[in-house]
Amino acid sequence: MALDVLLIPLGVALACALPIGGLARPLAVLGGLLSAVTVALATWAGMGGAPADAYVWAGPIGARLALGADGSSAAFLVLTGLSFAAGAAASGGMRSPRAYFALWSLLQAAVSGVFVARDLILFFACWEALLAPLALLMWHWGGADRRAVTLRLLLYWMAGSALLLTGIVALGVGARTFAFADLSGYRLAEGSQVTLALLFLAAFTVRLPLFPFHAWLSRAYVAAPLPVALVLSSVISKTAVYAIVRICVPFFPRGIADLAPYAIAIATVGAVYGGLLATRQRDTRALIAYASLSQLSFIALGAFISTSDALQGVLIASVSHGLIVAALFLLAASVARRVGSFEFGAGGLASRAPVLMSLFVIAVLASIGMPGTSGAPGELLILAAAFGRSPGIGLLAALVIVVSAVYGLGLIRGIFFGPSTGRATDIGWRERALVIPLLVLVIAVGVAPRVVGDLAERPADAPVGAR
Repeated sequence: MALDVLLIPLGVALACALPIGGLARPLAVLGGLLSAVTVALATWAGMGGAPADAYVWAGPIGARLALGADGSSAAFLVLTGLSFAAGAAASGGMRSPRAYFALWSLLQAAVSGVFVARDLILFFACWEALLAPLALLMWHWGGADRRAVTLRLLLYWMAGSALLLTGIVALGVGARTFAFADLSGYRLAEGSQVTLALLFLAAFTVRLPLFPFHAWLSRAYVAAPLPVALVLSSVISKTAVYAIVRICVPFFPRGIADLAPYAIAIATVGAVYGGLLATRQRDTRALIAYASLSQLSFIALGAFISTSDALQGVLIASVSHGLIVAALFLLAASVARRVGSFEFGAGGLASRAPVLMSLFVIAVLASIGMPGTSGAPGELLILAAAFGRSPGIGLLAALVIVVSAVYGLGLIRGIFFGPSTGRATDIGWRERALVIPLLVLVIAVGVAPRVVGDLAERPADAPVGAR
């Protein structure tokens, strides 16, 4: 399974680079769906947690090319396939489609590689590899401010990656192995754990992003092509969530415990701050950016608390956020096509586009955490863990829900209520075909959250003999 989710998008990227006419877009959609289905079937059959395949490539320092998947990575891989399929389907009218979809599929392969890597060297290679197709997609297909925004994003992310590489080399050389399975049992002195945890977290919190390392966020969401902004928020940000839970928490338990009070405080403040910034936005993409900052900070709060219930909440909330934000971006594009702008102050779509409004309301209510949607269970688990940690932290975290209701309802009011536009039509069947499956999954996860939450308990890969 782990190798399949790399080979599928790589094969699609190669096919898209060939002179295949108008087949690039359908192939990219199919590649995303096939990856998601492959992982879902393998997970359903109980293959999560199977031993990793490992190949020695630098024996003296213990470096191996190891691939595998546990329950959490399987959930993120399914989300990756679905998000890239939806984004590819929404990528209509792109110039140079063969180049665009080849880069798109390479980006999917690199993101998937982060989730299946079971060696720190391979993890870092995939972590860095996704930068190239992402930057090229933004540079060549983005909006008016795309080049300055791309350079800013690269500057932030590469600075974090330099610290990550320093931490990886220090940890791997000291332990004489880079394999996840072996490092899980390797124990460092408390001071060394704190230092290494800081190096790793520096990279992960920049890419998440976590306040105050979010300066690249809103401009990137606005300048990037909308499908790229979709996967940037729904999936690429989750590579940082996954890395914190999969690497920092098990490898540096005492270091994370020492840093937890500060990290929890920063995440809580960032969640409230991001929500307050979202209430002041008039561009739908910028609002989604700051709402994501708030929600991802809330998810990071659960990761730093690190109890079993909190980590279950992190996984559910991460999958939920990915599905919801993908639906919101698609719906925002539908609105922009009708009013000619992503600005949402005009209003007036309620009477002309009732189905569009209904779908938008469902997505917004899910993002707020309405019971019966996927936004509720993960949010409640993290909130309960926050109150268990500290009543003050719990109260601040609860404030995030109030603020999210303010910007969510303000978004609905600004788009759908007010003077009628008089010329807008309702959402068409092609647009519905993209959004409705995502919202069905949002409802399904809300009704049966254990389907996702129990994956957090699936064991990580066992050590295997290297080949």
